[in-house]
Amino acid sequence: MKVLSILTIVFLTVIVACTNNGGDKNFTGTFSNESKSEYSQAFDTLKITRLKETENSYNVERRTGYQKIRNGVILPMEYKSESWQSSWNDQNKVLSETEYGRQITPANDGNSITLKSTRYQRIR
Repeated sequence: MKVLSILTIVFLTVIVACTNNGGDKNFTGTFSNESKSEYSQAFDTLKITRLKETENSYNVERRTGYQKIRNGVILPMEYKSESWQSSWNDQNKVLSETEYGRQITPANDGNSITLKSTRYQRIR
């Protein structure tokens, strides 16, 4: 009876391990980045939401607030927003958008993502 219990536990562990796809794709949420240069400062937010539970399609909403700096004077804040749909490429482990070639790469820790060369930190 004890051997049967141990075999059952091992069997269930194997089943659970095999059904887990390994990549939780834990990159839905809100991510933020701040940057500053001699000519401007920007505050960038990406909000990634899954479109449907059964598909690998995601909506990415990007909101940017920026201030130009001219002759040392910080100008009023300007805003811009855009939205696009991306799909998860399981082979390359990236969230891809085809029109402009944007790719979002999630970090292994799940707390940051990279769009082009810009790293965004999870805030929600």
